[in-house]
Amino acid sequence: MKILVDAIPMTGLLTGIARYLRNLYSAMERINEVELYYFNGNQSTAAMPPSADSDKYQLASQAVRALPDPVVFGMRAARWLWYEHKLNRQCRKTAYNLYHETAFTPSLIRQSVPQVFTLHDLSLIHFRKCHPKERVWFSDFFFHRRIHEASHLIVPSRFIKNDVCDTLSIDESRITVIPEAPDPFFYQRSEQQIKETKRKLSLPDNYLLFVGTLEPRKNIEIIIRALGRMHDKIPLVLTGWNGWGDKPWLEIAARHNMGSFIYQTGYIDEESLARLYSGALTLIYPSLYEGFGLPIIEAMACGCPVICSDAASMPEVAGKAALLIDPADSDDVVRAIETLVYDSQFRTHLVQEGFNQATNFSWDQTAMQTLDLFKAVVK
Repeated sequence: MKILVDAIPMTGLLTGIARYLRNLYSAMERINEVELYYFNGNQSTAAMPPSADSDKYQLASQAVRALPDPVVFGMRAARWLWYEHKLNRQCRKTAYNLYHETAFTPSLIRQSVPQVFTLHDLSLIHFRKCHPKERVWFSDFFFHRRIHEASHLIVPSRFIKNDVCDTLSIDESRITVIPEAPDPFFYQRSEQQIKETKRKLSLPDNYLLFVGTLEPRKNIEIIIRALGRMHDKIPLVLTGWNGWGDKPWLEIAARHNMGSFIYQTGYIDEESLARLYSGALTLIYPSLYEGFGLPIIEAMACGCPVICSDAASMPEVAGKAALLIDPADSDDVVRAIETLVYDSQFRTHLVQEGFNQATNFSWDQTAMQTLDLFKAVVK
């Protein structure tokens, strides 16, 4: 079976969709039951494309976001239509059994090639104000026109399956839940390794950790509000690229004289990230909405106790291995932080529960489930 994959998301930073794709197809390649081809918008190759240079990628993203939204929308729309044109040409040239779309919308394929679309979440519908306007416009124009081009949808959680059924009126028989998993690279690091990275990044010995793009949906503001109300000023490390949108938490931090307690690392390499997970007092992840929430199980796999929202898919992913919070209630966040910081027995218990929960997710298992679905769609 020949499978063609939209590999363009792989060429971005190793976050979100890129991490999903690289882990999924690395595991799929080990199965040796299919021929995999990665389409870059121009040609297909048998090898995964390299990840982006993080510095160049972030500079390019900043330059694009400095342009007016209508201009960026026009650029994205033209680029997507050109991608679809090249995709159809590729499908005419080579007889693929299935196409896996992995970007923000299914493609319009005029050849008789079944398409499976991985839909990570519906944040562009439910949390429009948390995204750049041009991205919302792109979704409004293409997503609703293309969603029924997909023969089948993969979603990462039961929550998203129900959300898709309710919001898009898609029959549940066309949707399969296949969970994501922690990258095998994430495991608990030694005290010496943790100390080396803290020294390298000029971080304090004890810290709370947030991991993710610094964008509105991640709800960093509630962490700052909670820390501003605590008697002990516990440092907070924010790890992830700067993203988009306003940063109201900066003003809140300044108002509470907390600037010296907040450390921004920017985007960092995987080894450093694993060490930060391993050394943190807790991961605090108060996102408003997630389709899965990879940092939750990445942290658990590294022996880091987790505080996360009780919203969307996060309770499903965390199971009984995290302290759940109301992402709109700073008092709830304070209580959760104080519990994990000051109750060492409970903290130890949650770390062990996290290890157990992380083992429930495996990229090898995810790859097998995905391949089984591909086979069923092709029949």
